[in-house]
Amino acid sequence: MPLFTGPVDDPLAFNNNPPMQNALDSTRQQLSDAGTPTVDDLAVIVVALTGFEGGLNHPWAAIRDQDECYSASLIKTAAMYTAYDLRASADQLAQDQGLTTWPAVEAALKATFDPDIAAHTPSLINASTALRAEDKNRRPDYSAVLKLGAPGGDFIVDFTPAQVSAFEDMMVQQNDPGATTTIHGLGYPYLDGKIADDGLFDSTSSQGLWLAGDYAGIWPAARIPCVNDVDTAQGTTARQLARLLTLLADDKLVGPTSSQGMKDLMARAGKLFASTTPPIWPPDGQFVATHGKVGIGPLKTGQTVMSEGILVSDTVRSRSFAVVYQNVVKDGLTQRDALVPVATLIEAALNAF
Repeated sequence: MPLFTGPVDDPLAFNNNPPMQNALDSTRQQLSDAGTPTVDDLAVIVVALTGFEGGLNHPWAAIRDQDECYSASLIKTAAMYTAYDLRASADQLAQDQGLTTWPAVEAALKATFDPDIAAHTPSLINASTALRAEDKNRRPDYSAVLKLGAPGGDFIVDFTPAQVSAFEDMMVQQNDPGATTTIHGLGYPYLDGKIADDGLFDSTSSQGLWLAGDYAGIWPAARIPCVNDVDTAQGTTARQLARLLTLLADDKLVGPTSSQGMKDLMARAGKLFASTTPPIWPPDGQFVATHGKVGIGPLKTGQTVMSEGILVSDTVRSRSFAVVYQNVVKDGLTQRDALVPVATLIEAALNAF
């Protein structure tokens, strides 16, 4: 299985859904006219999942979905995804070559994957003046991330206990050290090269999923322009993250078993951090965030900005949606006051479908 397989499917390939878009636009205008905070610069996209699973025509509606935003910890989803993809590719390589020992697997990974990573390293990494030579030429630390799988398990090559703990820390507990461990295990050349090869980042426009900072300042960061800050090492457009979440919901991101593993992490994060979803959605309400990843961090102005990617269940109509919102600036507001308008906008689009 090649490590770099070209652009992933675009499940949002068709035009937006008029009823959803009209509801989103009109509600945003009403909120803006009323002087409601946070809505004018908000980036948001709502994607219908139920009834469109696996297809390329998921109905959607969006506002400013092509804005590249600093998104803080939300972009840890990119580290999770690329690590899972590395495992799948390594597992297939071991199967194809009939490898049964870790030294043989690791040698094959280095011989097969390292040259491909060099060839697919984005120019924004290679040409960065902020990165050191070693940052531009890093290869995955295969023994830190991967090991031989348990006999009879799903994978010949699986994650190490340390990497499993890192996923738990960064995705469920919402901490930074697990993200640092994961990013250091992967390296910027593979991580960002994989995302760009997937078509989830456009190096020409510098738009899409971008993760070239380690959440600890141990490695220098490579930054790109963004609309809500001077620049960012952890950014995305709402649209590209929604593509990733939609493929994940459809079990098409990496593969069904890996997709389920990633969704399990995000489901437990949602339960642990229920207060980070829009607070007017109680656990027993019509809309429930079943899976999620939050991003809350400081802009260079000192203001706090919030973002989130969630899978949402409409419990009344038995429908599911993927939702991404970004660039919610608290600016002295309580979290509830900042997020209630966001929830109002999202609900308008959900109810219009």
